[in-house]
Amino acid sequence: MAKPFTLVTSAQAKGTLARRFIPLADSLRDLLTKFGLRSYSVSICTIEWTGGSRGAGTPVTRSELEILPTPKIDTFDTLTEFAQPIGLLESGTIELSQVSGRFTEEQLRGFDPATGNDIPPNIEFFYEVIFFPTDGAPGVRRRFYPRSAPTYYPGKLQWKIRLEKSNADRARNGDPDG
Repeated sequence: MAKPFTLVTSAQAKGTLARRFIPLADSLRDLLTKFGLRSYSVSICTIEWTGGSRGAGTPVTRSELEILPTPKIDTFDTLTEFAQPIGLLESGTIELSQVSGRFTEEQLRGFDPATGNDIPPNIEFFYEVIFFPTDGAPGVRRRFYPRSAPTYYPGKLQWKIRLEKSNADRARNGDPDG
């Protein structure tokens, strides 16, 4: 009699051999940051608006979760700068890859971690990339919104997500209304 096939369940997927290799993959990815090949940070941020809906009232930073080890930004070549009367405006998309498999889809989509519910109407969710200049000055904060759902690649122990540049960035000191 043939053995039955493996039925994938949430508990089974959590304990696979591949999932046990995530800490090793993360340690190897962190070497790229230690060597100075990823001299930027990427964070998942939420801002709460006191007026009950996005853009209404006063913005208050609710959370910032730095993605570690530092993920790979596949290219900035797709960002374009447009001259505006108030300065340069960036537009375009980037792709984050090598995002640790220890993150959950809910975290990467900005869902409530306790309930798994979607983003409330008074919460603004975005990714923030800070490039650190070599002179030690604080870096420019660039805000991005998810353009696609995150995709998990179990054979590479990583998530990928496409992000679109926002028109508004936070101030260098992190004030939400930059």
